[in-house]
Amino acid sequence: MSNEGGCCGSNVFTDLEPARQAEYLAMLAQEARLLEFSLEAEDSESRRIGDRLQRALESALDADGPDEAEGARDELEQVLSGARRAGLRLSAHLSEMDVDGILGTMKMRVLSTVLAPPAMSA
Repeated sequence: MSNEGGCCGSNVFTDLEPARQAEYLAMLAQEARLLEFSLEAEDSESRRIGDRLQRALESALDADGPDEAEGARDELEQVLSGARRAGLRLSAHLSEMDVDGILGTMKMRVLSTVLAPPAMSA
């Protein structure tokens, strides 16, 4: 399995309002086949937000039709608003990964996201 990066501007993304982040994430999720989610915080509130965010991202990834996509986008916006209030930041990018399977190697688009507290300044 190999991974080719295709970053979609995590610095620009983190500065967007939650509604724009949700719209952007929903768009990326519709293009992806796989989701890679990472939480870099250990407190219970961050874990709760991370769980909700992962479920919302999975819903966006699996959305069939405009109604499901809109519902997933609305849930993403709610979760991202809560994450911002909790001081968490989200970065996201879309990349391609080679996946070996029974029919040979296939390229799959992967939405990679990281939810973390802001970097500590030295």
